[in-house]
Amino acid sequence: MRNIYRMPKAKSAHYLNRYIHFISSITNDQDLICEKHHILPRSMGGGDDINNIIRLTPRQHYLAHWMLYKAYQSREMTAAFFSMSNQSNQHQHRRQYQSSKIYEQLRIAFRNDISISTTDRWTDPVYRQKHTDSNNNIKTKSLRSAKAKQLWQDPEYREKMLVLRKTAWSEGRIKRDHSKCGVRGENNPAKRPEVKAKNSGDNHYSNRSGYVRPTCPHCGKTTTVTNMKRWHGINCKSIIV
Repeated sequence: MRNIYRMPKAKSAHYLNRYIHFISSITNDQDLICEKHHILPRSMGGGDDINNIIRLTPRQHYLAHWMLYKAYQSREMTAAFFSMSNQSNQHQHRRQYQSSKIYEQLRIAFRNDISISTTDRWTDPVYRQKHTDSNNNIKTKSLRSAKAKQLWQDPEYREKMLVLRKTAWSEGRIKRDHSKCGVRGENNPAKRPEVKAKNSGDNHYSNRSGYVRPTCPHCGKTTTVTNMKRWHGINCKSIIV
């Protein structure tokens, strides 16, 4: 079939020829509900000029993108066909339902494309640093903490997560790392006699004459020096970012 629409070379010439033949057989004098379709997709360099746009019925539009997906099997055509198959649009009136086999193939292809795309972007140092900084800012941490606390109050969610965690531990998929919880038992320096004597009774800094607990300038709470360094000052949640 002659390539009169200047379509790029496809992985499947068979489906490309079917697409060209299909588009060539369409007439624009249809009285049915129609949608605008770019013959040469914009992701391939097609423009919005009148020669590159054709009116298709919802079913024809769906079939056109199916043939483009089968012909090129690219990330852009996969995403376009997957979006058309799963997302509703108030300006369009599709009522097609693809078979389970087509949906499975499309879902796997779309998932693989997203995975490869994310991996490629994450290897870019600028992209990685940008999203690392975004995930580590105080506002993001605060929102995540609030969301986690809200979910953890649900007994069903908490029980489900505990079961999943214990299963992962028993299967060896994750390891119990107690190093982040501090040293326990006799190896804990805080439990040594000399340390206990230093940090208890009249020897403790908080009981010495003239000691005044610090006050956070942002939220006005009075607390210990340790808590002030960890939770207040520049780390105070009252600071609006």
